[in-house]
Amino acid sequence: MTIDAAIQILDDGHIIVDSQHADARHLLQHLNTWGRIYAYSGRYVRAKIDRITLWSAAAQGIRADEIIAILRSASHDVLSPTVQHTITTLMERWGRLWLEGDFYTLSLVSDSPKILTKLTSKSLLTDLLGQHTSPTHIRIDPLQRANLKRTLTRLGWPVDDRASLTPGDELRFAWNHAIALRPYQLDAVDSAERTSHGVIVLPPGSGKTFVGVALASRIQRHTLVVTTSRAAVQQWIDSFMVATTLAPSHIDTYQRNQPLPAVTVTTYHQLIATPERINQADWGVILYDEVHTLPAPIFRTTAALASRRRYGLSATLVREDNRIGDVFSLVGPQRYQLPWRTLETLGYIADVTCYEVSVSHTRTERATYMESAIRQQGRLAAIASQKYDVVVRLVSRHANETVLVIGHYLEQLQELAKRTGWPILTGADDSATREHVYNQVREGRIRVVILSRIGNQAIDIPRASVLIQLSGSYGSRQEEAQRLGRILRPKADISATFYTLVTTKTREVDDAWQRQQFLLGQGYRYQHISAEEIRE
Repeated sequence: MTIDAAIQILDDGHIIVDSQHADARHLLQHLNTWGRIYAYSGRYVRAKIDRITLWSAAAQGIRADEIIAILRSASHDVLSPTVQHTITTLMERWGRLWLEGDFYTLSLVSDSPKILTKLTSKSLLTDLLGQHTSPTHIRIDPLQRANLKRTLTRLGWPVDDRASLTPGDELRFAWNHAIALRPYQLDAVDSAERTSHGVIVLPPGSGKTFVGVALASRIQRHTLVVTTSRAAVQQWIDSFMVATTLAPSHIDTYQRNQPLPAVTVTTYHQLIATPERINQADWGVILYDEVHTLPAPIFRTTAALASRRRYGLSATLVREDNRIGDVFSLVGPQRYQLPWRTLETLGYIADVTCYEVSVSHTRTERATYMESAIRQQGRLAAIASQKYDVVVRLVSRHANETVLVIGHYLEQLQELAKRTGWPILTGADDSATREHVYNQVREGRIRVVILSRIGNQAIDIPRASVLIQLSGSYGSRQEEAQRLGRILRPKADISATFYTLVTTKTREVDDAWQRQQFLLGQGYRYQHISAEEIRE
């Protein structure tokens, strides 16, 4: 690395940042806007600039020369012509292709006939492109609107969707001004409202739901909200009711044999199961909650809704299957984003200290682990028996705080509940049971609750300041970040604490490293301690 340079930039777009350099924090904030931080190794942060991040930056009005100037300054002018050419070429492609027209006469348009001629020769586009109506216009089937954008994105040509939208049925309601949006929430709403589609990225606990509700209240049209779980559905309904003047009769969950309410809140699972009925309603706004979790079948359904205003909300715009390009092409580019640590500094989310606690197998457990097939070793690593004792000691260490214990394996959670008597909630519990326990926690009558993966998202326990992760879904960066987000509500005079328990000398060590990468990219650091260091 160049002496006193903050970064080293490789020709393939990878960037290595010296996190101890004086300019590192400023540079990492920029990288969160037009790059993708993916790993930490010692003092060095590894990031990458790629097509999706650069196109999203271009969609936000960031110019290639601005990015190049930042990189040249940070690397002391050691920036190869290859990297400069790649950044400039990719960002110049944004705005060269766009859609115009309406649902009945839709055209793919370019400012260059040569680009369209080149694209018509691509076999992947044969069934998606119609006839040339001019050297710069090609007629397309409106039903192929989303499929065309997705295919062109994969071919390296982003499409700016400027075509008119299906307006949707009108719905009059107003924002309840007793609920004051924070400045960044207003900025996010303004940024999204200026466009017809796109993604807003904000941390858990920062009020993304209110951003979505505010968008709907400004647009004043029938609205479909798609979210991850029944608990999240109820949170959206509650947020509409408290933050707007919407009549209760105008908002409800999706029910198979009932008329669709003007504001319908449903889950991704329900949308997959009954896409035709939901697609046929005259929506003016589609809100995709936790848009990074879009399951593959939803992409097809989303394609059918491509002529509507649509916005995605996310805390972790990453996917382990690397299909963020599909979110970009079907829902839209990133329109607004704030780093987690920025909101922490402003006091809108809690200050969190993260610990990785090393535990060990017993001799018997170690022997079983070593003799097992690879596909079984993940579970055997995660359910090390020493974790039970460590959790009890950690809970004692935080005797005056509300603690969430969360894990992936039901037998592990049930064993912990049996040993401690702490209440446990899983997917088998109905909504009424869950809400009863959550209310007791909110009121301070229960201090510790054990949660299965239902606790990954959409639980409202503002008191919680400690989360102990017993086990996780292998190397999921999403899950790690979402779980930390359960304790991000700011509390007076108390910081939050996140513990992840990792069994040494097992594959769980590598999984933990992978899981932590998104949070490390947001500026969090894990302190490494052993089980023996935990004292009650």
